[in-house]
Amino acid sequence: MTLSLDFGPQFLSNKAAAGAQKLRGGYYTPAELAKYLCDWALRDGRERILEPSSGDGVFLVAALHTLAERFPKRGSAEIVSVELERAEEQKARARVSSLARSDCVRWLGGDFFHHFDHLKRGEGFDVVVGNPPFIRFQYFDSESREIAFAHLRRAGYHPTKLANAWAAFVQLSIELLKEGGRLAMVVPAELLQVGYATELRERLAAKFKHVVIVAFRKLVFADIQQEVVLLLAEGKRDDEPTRSDIHTIEFEDGSELLATNHLRDAVSHMPARHTRRGMKWTALFLGEREYAALDEAEQSAKAIPLGHLADVDIGVVTGRNSFFVLTSETRSELDAHALTVPIVGRTSALKSITFTRKDFAALRRETPSHLLNLTGVPEDAFSAALSTYLRQGENEGVNLGYKCRIRRRWHDTPSVYVPDAFLYRQIHTHPLLVLNEAGATSTDTVHRVRFRQPVDGKLLSACFFNSLTLAWAEVAGRSYGGGVLELEPREAEELPIPFSATLHLDPNRVDKLLREGNPNAALDYVDGIVLRGHLGLSAKATRSLRDAWRTLRDRRKNRR
Repeated sequence: MTLSLDFGPQFLSNKAAAGAQKLRGGYYTPAELAKYLCDWALRDGRERILEPSSGDGVFLVAALHTLAERFPKRGSAEIVSVELERAEEQKARARVSSLARSDCVRWLGGDFFHHFDHLKRGEGFDVVVGNPPFIRFQYFDSESREIAFAHLRRAGYHPTKLANAWAAFVQLSIELLKEGGRLAMVVPAELLQVGYATELRERLAAKFKHVVIVAFRKLVFADIQQEVVLLLAEGKRDDEPTRSDIHTIEFEDGSELLATNHLRDAVSHMPARHTRRGMKWTALFLGEREYAALDEAEQSAKAIPLGHLADVDIGVVTGRNSFFVLTSETRSELDAHALTVPIVGRTSALKSITFTRKDFAALRRETPSHLLNLTGVPEDAFSAALSTYLRQGENEGVNLGYKCRIRRRWHDTPSVYVPDAFLYRQIHTHPLLVLNEAGATSTDTVHRVRFRQPVDGKLLSACFFNSLTLAWAEVAGRSYGGGVLELEPREAEELPIPFSATLHLDPNRVDKLLREGNPNAALDYVDGIVLRGHLGLSAKATRSLRDAWRTLRDRRKNRR
């Protein structure tokens, strides 16, 4: 099978008409994205088509339009629509009722996962289209999730409760396709990034002859801070003789996509590149030189995973920071000096590779920075003012919040300890490992780091600030629509650090440059010692690593 890079002739007129709508700032409507995907996926007008979560019918309308416009004389297509919400199904029925070929839609009300066995026993589908629901694990109905997970296990997956519902929809949709079938879906860009999508990425690479990922440099939907990609997969196969070729193409925004009637500019990636363990598909957007440098450097025996040197843990989960984190004045009013711990509540307070007592003194003048820590303290030891403060908290419902009400005493904050260092959890320009010289802890906006073995923490923090580690953070983490990169503890522990206790690196110089707002000079200094000297990389490879970091960082930040 040859990769389908062109759309049908009718697409040109659709494109011109839609272009006249003058998209707002390049944003695309769901209807336009659905039409784009249906124009690609429907090839002969006789397909059996599945929409596993049809909502109010956007993809159903698009599929019917494509069938009527491109295959007006062929009437054997069938569309199976599955929708859990009865009200949404009614909207969909109303939208398609007046359209040509609407009689080819078969309606299945209820949960897709409940219907899966029934659908699996059928003849299979030529095409699956849709935009699966984005439901985080804590909101994923437990009964539906367990049914979905049972199906996934039988299909050879190993699902975890961290998974989002959209991934299960895509995974099981693949199982319902006939040999040679096609998948055309709008999915979160988490497909490229998150750990729970690892098996899905592997299955896509194994089960399809060709996969195209269509991405965007800017957000596609107005008012939705969710980065999405278009997943186009064709040539479903039951055997797995070879890995797929993965193609990527990136448009500026929806208007540029709309103006294109082909995917011929898609870049093909060799299987070794997209099947490399630990290398997420975010790295597919790097050039060959950048990717090769990142791949080689990360695999160096001298690049030690941070998790070999330290444990990374989330910060303190208070239940309500505005109540438990006090100003200096409130702490004095409550006579609670002995019952508080210095705390960092925002990443912006960590400006360099050290956080000193002087830094904390400046922070507490600007923002509440004393954590009320009552764990293990008997209530008869509370001052009268503190007891009144706690009763006020109860009157305001602080004790009813989930994190508070599950505790034996709602005002006891668990897991309060002072870490050796801090690590950015949410990252705007670059991550930092910050030695904790102030004896503070942190809220869950900042990760806490404890060294596993005796180590020069200041030297390690300085070594952390290099182009390899910064670039791998962009690969290991996940970005959101607002341009923020987030690293979870496990992802942070995977970061490669070119570190040795014998390195002749001056941490004070790195600290000074960062405090002066000169990160490029700090990178030049550290890279020269840890990448060129310690890892033995050439000047060209070192520049390529820096370019890889900037490419991925700028691609992410462009979505703000």
